[in-house]
Amino acid sequence: MACRAMALQPSARFVAMPAFAAPTHAIPLDIVRVLAGAVLFVYFLSALRQADDFSDPGGLIDHRLCTRLLPPTRISLFHPGVPGWVFRAVYLGACIAAVCVIAGYHPRAAAAFLFLAAVSTYRWNVLAAYLDDCVVHLFCLWLLLLPVGSTLNLPDLLAAGIAPGAWSPPLADWSTQSVPGTAPRAFMANLALIYLVAGAYKFASPMWRGGSAMHAALRMPIARTPNFWTMRHRRVLRLVTLAALILEPLFVLIFVLPAGSAAKWALVAAAAVFHFGIIATLKIPYSNALMLAALALPLAPEIMQSGLGLPPTTPTPATGNPPAETAALTLVALLAIMSIWQAARAWLQLPRPGQPYSDSGWANPVRSLLWLFGLFQSYRLFDWVDARNYHVRYEVRRLHSGRNSPVEPREIFPDSMRHLLLQSYFFGNIWLQMEPGKLDAVRRSLLTRHARRFARAHPDAGEIEAYAIVQRVTADNLDLKRGERRPLMRFTCQGGDATVRFPDQPSGNDGPVMDS
Repeated sequence: MACRAMALQPSARFVAMPAFAAPTHAIPLDIVRVLAGAVLFVYFLSALRQADDFSDPGGLIDHRLCTRLLPPTRISLFHPGVPGWVFRAVYLGACIAAVCVIAGYHPRAAAAFLFLAAVSTYRWNVLAAYLDDCVVHLFCLWLLLLPVGSTLNLPDLLAAGIAPGAWSPPLADWSTQSVPGTAPRAFMANLALIYLVAGAYKFASPMWRGGSAMHAALRMPIARTPNFWTMRHRRVLRLVTLAALILEPLFVLIFVLPAGSAAKWALVAAAAVFHFGIIATLKIPYSNALMLAALALPLAPEIMQSGLGLPPTTPTPATGNPPAETAALTLVALLAIMSIWQAARAWLQLPRPGQPYSDSGWANPVRSLLWLFGLFQSYRLFDWVDARNYHVRYEVRRLHSGRNSPVEPREIFPDSMRHLLLQSYFFGNIWLQMEPGKLDAVRRSLLTRHARRFARAHPDAGEIEAYAIVQRVTADNLDLKRGERRPLMRFTCQGGDATVRFPDQPSGNDGPVMDS
């Protein structure tokens, strides 16, 4: 009995260590590193594949115009005039750095490069930046601050020997490795803050409280199959909406509940369904995949005590990294202050479509400070559905010989998440602070570049006319029967270029198309 008590005692101490800086096992942290590195690899590979449309000088974004209208975006590795091969070199280097993170080969140095590349990418493509970019560069920074790489790494595997029949992974040695706990616990505090703020803000949303928010989101272009969800799914999606509303703030408990408790496992399972569900239905994969990867950290006791089948051990004291730990604690403190400041000023309601978060009434100096150091964070996730719930369908036709023929709309207006974000500027449904005159300049520039993109693929297509059918996805318009047909542009393709003509229509922030 005494031996059994001694065997259980280290496990109990592991669960109940009161000190924030107490050492913790390294394996769960490196599981997060490996999984996050894989997500980052796919993210930058996607950026490499989409460089033609978003990064290159001849793409859809006029970067000179953006840096002139939004001066803070100039703090970046990228500047107007940079040739296209530079972006591809940086994205390829980021893919290699992500592989180094996965392999545990100088992972923190690799993470530093990934952070610079991610920050520069979202600032360069600020018109098409969204939640995935915010979470990606945040995780890159945390990989730089966290004590990762002491386990689950390629150097240790190679050192274990590669002779046939003689090689075995150094799992027993890795299981005794520990790291200082300050930065990992600060990281978990950041994750808890994301769940808390995102969940709490949804209670200020009438559509979330009323149960129609998920149905509206799944009918928007950001959904993977917006035409699949019809009124026959309304009751199920109402239950999903209310379940998400209740559960998301409770995910904070994952980081504080005792190891192995039924409540903790239930919340972990719910969080997994929550994130996998978003990945499966909405075009927001990277942030949700990273949040899933991070769940390995609060599950550290379960992984060490049960998942690996190893005898329970107590983390041994580990040498800390004071600069990284100080930076981690400062980061979490600033993010918390930023969120509290935002809540104090913005709790009443979201801005109307076209109204910015960052004008004088919504100013947040802590967010500005974080921006200077490369971070742009806002944990108000999906509470915007009331004000930004637009559905858009395009009609494109070719005018020739006195008759019209349809053109596949995606040939001009692709439907990836970044393309959809650029297209939101056509209708004033924007997030960035922008005066009406500036918005009109951005809108005309984007439409012109979309036309030129089509003309390069169809050099002599002749005259093309594009319309948009726009409507709000409100609780009483989930069947999308209130569309308003708007002319966008008419252009002529000749010799691989496009001559664009715009209709007479209001410029600037037009506001809602249809109010319920």
